[in-house]
Amino acid sequence: MKTRLGLRDIVLAARAVLAEGGVPALTMAAVARRLGVTPMALYRHVDGRDELLAAVADSVLEDVGAAAAEPGLPWWDAVESWMRDVRHRIVESPWTAQLIGTPTQIAPAWVAALDRLLAALERAPLDDDARAGALTWIARTTVGIVLLEAKSPLAHAGRAVGAPLEAALETASPEMAARWARIERPLERHGDDYLFEDLVRQTRARLHAAARFEKHEDGTATPEVPEVPEVPEAPGIPDSSDTPGDLTDAQWHLIRVLLPPPDHRGAAPADDRRVLNGLRYRERTGASWRDIPARYGRWQTLYGRHRKWAADGTWSRVSEALAGRE
Repeated sequence: MKTRLGLRDIVLAARAVLAEGGVPALTMAAVARRLGVTPMALYRHVDGRDELLAAVADSVLEDVGAAAAEPGLPWWDAVESWMRDVRHRIVESPWTAQLIGTPTQIAPAWVAALDRLLAALERAPLDDDARAGALTWIARTTVGIVLLEAKSPLAHAGRAVGAPLEAALETASPEMAARWARIERPLERHGDDYLFEDLVRQTRARLHAAARFEKHEDGTATPEVPEVPEVPEAPGIPDSSDTPGDLTDAQWHLIRVLLPPPDHRGAAPADDRRVLNGLRYRERTGASWRDIPARYGRWQTLYGRHRKWAADGTWSRVSEALAGRE
């Protein structure tokens, strides 16, 4: 007796096609061939390729949205759990990221996945603006980093630069080959796991900063904040700070996630690390704005950035983080 064809059968066949050839290979005809039916048989269940793609996206991402939070799991751990689930699903099925949405709408399954993240953030001591910012930053950075991992994996131990790059370097200039040779071994320590764990640590530090400075109505600070993770320091990388009092690489790695995103309108903004070093120099020495050394940039830029960061709370968050680190 012939088994009745259902939507789940079609979706599973479509996922097999996608696994072999990616999104371009997915056609109604290709799915029908895999099932041993005519394309018309598929149209009884889906209206066309776009609807089939949406159904496939639902099947892959539904586990992320449907996963229930573990009882008693702190909200910041729930956020980390969400990030890891998204990574697992996308790395397992690299084409998933292309199905998250279109230029005009977000796929329903991805909305459900984002709602799980929002539910975790809803338990955080954040106001609505901070919560919206955290949701956007976490979702974008997680998917962006993981999509790069799925499409272009970093080096694995024992094969530092990868076969394609090694082949390209065979015809490279001596200068180019020498540059890559110097970092070949260090590259092995900077694989996909290191990069993702770095993102998790940055996210927890960012949430810590946002929650730490959220106040209750009575003016007291909330005690429910995520632990500040250890700052990941890449082994074998020398400290780039050569001026006493300037930020070390470890300090910069800790606080850079606390800074607001750059405004890409107009001229390119001044380097944040150099600006911070200049502001810290003035704070340390009591120098006037005009007497800040030129190596930190124009004093007018430093003055303007300090006013902006003081107004939006950035300077307080940075100072607090550095004080805690020291």
